[in-house]
Amino acid sequence: MRLFVINILSIILGAQVFFACAPSLNKEESPKHRLIHNNDGTDLLGNLWFNKRPLTLADLDSCVSMVANSQVTTYMICTGSNLFHYRSNYGRILGEDFKGLKLRESDSIQYKTLQTYYLNHLNLEKEGTDLISYTLKKAKEKGLETFITCRLNDLHFNDTTTNCPTSYSEFWVQHPEYWLKDSTQGWNSAGALNFAIKEVRDYKLTVISEQLEKYANFVDGYDLDFMRFIVYFKSGTGVKNAPLLTQFVKDVRKKVDEISAKQRRKILLSARIAPTVEQNLMKGIDIREWLRLGLLDFISTGIHWQGNPAMPVAQFKEELGNDLNIPFYSSVDDGGYHYSQRETWSHGIYRGMCSHILSQGADGIYLFNYYFGELAKHNGKLHLEDGGQVCRVIMPELLQELGSLETLKRRNKIYALSDGRIEYEIKHNTPLPLNVNKLERSQAQIYVGDMVEEDYPQEVILFIRTNHPASYQLLVNGEKVEKEMPSYTLLYDKERKLKRDEKVYAFILPEHTLKHGNNIIEFLSQGEEFTIKRIELALKYGDVETHGYF
Repeated sequence: MRLFVINILSIILGAQVFFACAPSLNKEESPKHRLIHNNDGTDLLGNLWFNKRPLTLADLDSCVSMVANSQVTTYMICTGSNLFHYRSNYGRILGEDFKGLKLRESDSIQYKTLQTYYLNHLNLEKEGTDLISYTLKKAKEKGLETFITCRLNDLHFNDTTTNCPTSYSEFWVQHPEYWLKDSTQGWNSAGALNFAIKEVRDYKLTVISEQLEKYANFVDGYDLDFMRFIVYFKSGTGVKNAPLLTQFVKDVRKKVDEISAKQRRKILLSARIAPTVEQNLMKGIDIREWLRLGLLDFISTGIHWQGNPAMPVAQFKEELGNDLNIPFYSSVDDGGYHYSQRETWSHGIYRGMCSHILSQGADGIYLFNYYFGELAKHNGKLHLEDGGQVCRVIMPELLQELGSLETLKRRNKIYALSDGRIEYEIKHNTPLPLNVNKLERSQAQIYVGDMVEEDYPQEVILFIRTNHPASYQLLVNGEKVEKEMPSYTLLYDKERKLKRDEKVYAFILPEHTLKHGNNIIEFLSQGEEFTIKRIELALKYGDVETHGYF
């Protein structure tokens, strides 16, 4: 009896110590505002920030420092997907040879790239560490919140057109019966793992559990990135299969809570999902149910790859209403636009996107693929486009601005609309491309986060790209816009990759025409019909050297 009482007292005392040592277990004490930096790991393993030289610990120290000495609050490192950035019991390291399969000559370019990743991993292994543990440890030392981010269905690793077996995982190759076999959703979607199959969900849960256990001492949270890639079920079956993903997230939450108990501190669980409630449900993500069940500690909305400069933040908040009871962020990818395969955002567009997100009520910014590889190509020096007004090279200095409306105030910026990309069945919220018919009025609206009524910019420039030269009357918020500045299209690098008969126009808005919030832009054709392919609004507060490059 005495032994029984002692055991009971020990359990009670242990519980008291656990909760005393874990004040962050209370959800309300988790920080609300965040500037999240997500690193997919390959740019670090490839050492792109240092011109691809053999990776050293000193290089990784510098990479973490470039992010840490800024407004960034949260450091996320990707563990890989079906190929890993660490020694796993469930697959190979990224770039490690696939034993038993011969490489072909056509593999050479991709194979050499993958081999670089693997050789750099071996460099870290010789030092007794790996990419995940070393960068997370350094980030924690610098006071950052640390997360592992997991890509749930990364389709980079099933591209059969490359003929490079090194890029395929054993699990994927050995189980073609687990492939989705639905090519209608986008690039490589036919080879996506089918989450309707229990064995696929079990495998992913096993991998996640391994990572949580392996890196428990280094992480404050775990991020489920459903946007890489947002293909989980056959097209049209997402709603029916949503309970399967809900149970999957329940299982992950259970594992996270187990690790929290062992660590005697709260480990957070977050997810990056699609921009609207409807789009998520279409893909099998029942975010309302996840929130109702309390499965997540915060969420982020994002796009797949081609960035949307006008994320529907206010719409998402309105759709969820009081159900949105956890912090909410929205992600900024590193480039986009429809007319080009990939166009790096300029500094001005970065500021405009972040101002848009924060002004519409998000609790912070999620930076996706914000890397400094291009900076290394220019030897760390500022590189400007022709005209001297625009910089498209991602710079560490911007991390001192992008996380706060206060630091974005009076900084030169560009607000823009997406050109209309559809990725994996998810269409960006945009009126573009916008057809303007003869003698008919067409309109678009563009959101401005700046409080321009209190502090109006020195100059507001409206850029319009059309499919061919056009004659039209232009109004903004009911005011006629007539002052055209043809020289500005080159000055501000807006003629980049013009196609065929495309034409770019630049107009100066009359003073005090612009307003905070949605601005209505109207077009009345005065000739033949035409199509508007791009709309951008530049707010110039001053010289680029003092107020920021566009």
